[in-house]
Amino acid sequence: MATKNTRGEIRALRTRRTRWVVVAVAAVLAVLAGACTVGGGQTLDQLKNAHYGKLAQQEAGQVALSTFSPVVEFTVVDTPPSIFVNYVVPDAQAAAFESFIALPPTFSLAKVKILESDAQAHYWLSANIYRVTGITTGLRVEWSTYVDDGSGKPKFMIIRARAADGSIDPIGPLAYPEPFQHSLDPDNVIRTSMNATEVTEDGATVLPDHLYSSEIVLPDVQDRNYVQPTREWAAANDLIYWMNGVADRTFYNSTAHSAPMISIDLNDVTIDDDTEWMPYVDTTPAHVTVYLDRLEFVISPWWNVTYPDGHVDANTLASLTAFKKNLYTGYANTQAAGVTTGNAQPLVQSAVEQSPSAVQWHWRIPDANLPAMAAEIGLPPGLSLAEISLAEGEAPDNWLTLEVHNRSGYESGLRAEWSTHVDNGSGVHRFILDKFTDHVSLDPVNRFDEPTAMSHSMVGADLLTSIAAGSGNFSSSFEPDPGAVTELASFDFVGANDLTYWRNSVVDRVFYQGEPFEPRLSIDPATATVVDEGPWSAFVAATPDRIWVDQTSPRKVTNPWFNV
Repeated sequence: MATKNTRGEIRALRTRRTRWVVVAVAAVLAVLAGACTVGGGQTLDQLKNAHYGKLAQQEAGQVALSTFSPVVEFTVVDTPPSIFVNYVVPDAQAAAFESFIALPPTFSLAKVKILESDAQAHYWLSANIYRVTGITTGLRVEWSTYVDDGSGKPKFMIIRARAADGSIDPIGPLAYPEPFQHSLDPDNVIRTSMNATEVTEDGATVLPDHLYSSEIVLPDVQDRNYVQPTREWAAANDLIYWMNGVADRTFYNSTAHSAPMISIDLNDVTIDDDTEWMPYVDTTPAHVTVYLDRLEFVISPWWNVTYPDGHVDANTLASLTAFKKNLYTGYANTQAAGVTTGNAQPLVQSAVEQSPSAVQWHWRIPDANLPAMAAEIGLPPGLSLAEISLAEGEAPDNWLTLEVHNRSGYESGLRAEWSTHVDNGSGVHRFILDKFTDHVSLDPVNRFDEPTAMSHSMVGADLLTSIAAGSGNFSSSFEPDPGAVTELASFDFVGANDLTYWRNSVVDRVFYQGEPFEPRLSIDPATATVVDEGPWSAFVAATPDRIWVDQTSPRKVTNPWFNV
């Protein structure tokens, strides 16, 4: 019998509840329909379609010039479940394995821990078998290893991919269908089988030999061993490389990093693997894992064809640039038309600049102040203030957060957001209380917001921040010592960004990369000078309980106003 994992069960139940996206927001749609009229009779959906449709049209023009890389949705469905079969590449075989797969010259094999339960990092060969919808559809399998691209952090590298319905990739670039079976039987057995395929010169497909087959018996619910992927393995998705160095930049949410994933007792797994890599790996996989829910991704395909990074040779760049432009210009134009007419969701890219670093000031909200704060917010029906674990391993609490950062991409400039967390009955999510920018900006509450006088910059050794808002000023000064203590944000705190609520119940759906998993500099509040006369100062102490400095440049993709 598999070992029960209480923490995993709790996380899995919480994650299963996040399959609410449409259901949880449906209750507010009627309210929005009657209450979201803006000046001149323009409703929020009309404003969304017009504004983000124009942005999408501009981006389509840039795609046509090969100066912008679009993003596309890529969803791994839950039926049949996605599986990972993970084989260890022994250290003694690593050099031979690297030579056999002909790893490109700018890469080297990287060790990684896949699961938190892994005793040590290894070299790996992973087979991921799944069904996808979005930019491509159907059954797929990817055999991958993990590489260092010079960043010192492991990334996925696809050694080979197969698609039952055919696909387009930067290796082919047209890949013929390679049919195989992957299904969940009524008796709770995941059955997978593939034959070795060969495409002849006239396009005929030959199926001469068995390649891979497996049977995975899913345990009963009470016997499932839920496991947690490591931060570094989740972040290895940030760039998924192909064997010619081309990379897909990938954005994800908690469906990937905090998914209900179970590890299967190897006694309940039967594998017959005749792939060419078997001589270089342990005969028995270290673990076989199964995702029980869908996984939501947004991908920027062939990202470094548009933004060369030195990993792709000149000939490959030359051949793929025109192909990508022609392929995705059509897609981008179709997407723009869909956004303009309200038949497609916008996908908006942005990034946080590292200089100066983004800062978060966190205050605990005393229990005695919660009713008054909720009344002041005027929480929409169905939402209540919620506790969340801020740092990994600590008890949950109610938090008020101010984040200030410089943004590039969409709506470039300085931005400040006051936020807390709410429970919508299906999970805990971020809730924006107030937003200020140093430029005209759009949001679903204030529509086109006028600039606020604010600054955020290094002056000597100190990071100085000021916000001169009509609802109350804020200022801060401290020295961001790079040798300061670091803290890890909890998976729950990171995942709460998946859906970000505004005060009128409008929701932004957010995808991000691995930067939020990186350690934050934790500044001792006693060493900072903070003057908080902001709009929520009456509900918290004068001095923040935590100050975090982000040492990365987070990127994200947003479906703005997702439920409008």
